Amino acid sequence: MTSHGADTPVLSQRDGEVLRLTLNRPERGNSLVLPLLDALITALNDHADAQALILTGAGRAFSTGGDIGGFLDHAETTDTLTDYASQLVGRLNQTLLALADHQGFIISDVNGPVTGGSIGLMLIADHVLLDQSAFIQPYYAQMGFAPDGGWTAILPDQIGRHRALNWLTRDLRWTADMAGDAGLADTMADSAGRTAQIDSLLQHAAQLDGSVMAQARRLTIGVDLADRLEAERQAFLEQIRKPETLARMQAFASPSKTSRKGAA
Repeated sequence: MTSHGADTPVLSQRDGEVLRLTLNRPERGNSLVLPLLDALITALNDHADAQALILTGAGRAFSTGGDIGGFLDHAETTDTLTDYASQLVGRLNQTLLALADHQGFIISDVNGPVTGGSIGLMLIADHVLLDQSAFIQPYYAQMGFAPDGGWTAILPDQIGRHRALNWLTRDLRWTADMAGDAGLADTMADSAGRTAQIDSLLQHAAQLDGSVMAQARRLTIGVDLADRLEAERQAFLEQIRKPETLARMQAFASPSKTSRKGAA
């Protein structure tokens, strides 16, 4: 079963027990909008029995986080902007919780840059493949947003509280090697190397009990994940209401920066 079309925000391909979900907004850096997150949740629900799940992105980026254009499209008033942000971050949280509960082995095939809240699609995975060209950057301190997508709810448990805090407050750009050294990636390779590694991982995962993988994932992430993600959402809403945050978004989206599609 395969979903096709340039306008399809998530391409879904099912091959036996393996489900591949591809974020499909390459012209926008696969930045996050409501239709994309809704499509992810629908695919996860429709293929809850898949024994293996591969998450990746179309084009050069894995995902550049929340689409700044999407926020600005809803910035008629502070209330409309806040309502949109509440829906978007809330839907991202629902996506991460659905992934945490998935019964199969989850592979994040990170084909390019990761910024903003899309890091959660890496952090929730059982195995992370990182392209050598990829980088990871928060962008929150530049934009005036509060961290979302697990930057505070998941990341500190993986790399340590102080290292996570330093990364966020300094808005550092981590290379693939830096992410690997910190334990955020299991494998770093070029495209061909990632493909070979995925084949090997799928062969191994096929011999294992997927329900045990899901239990291990939930327990290591923590049973209070929903509460921690909700705290991120509330902090995001507090920040998005500030006039200076809107001004930063408008400056980010100015014609001189049109190559930068997302960040939140």
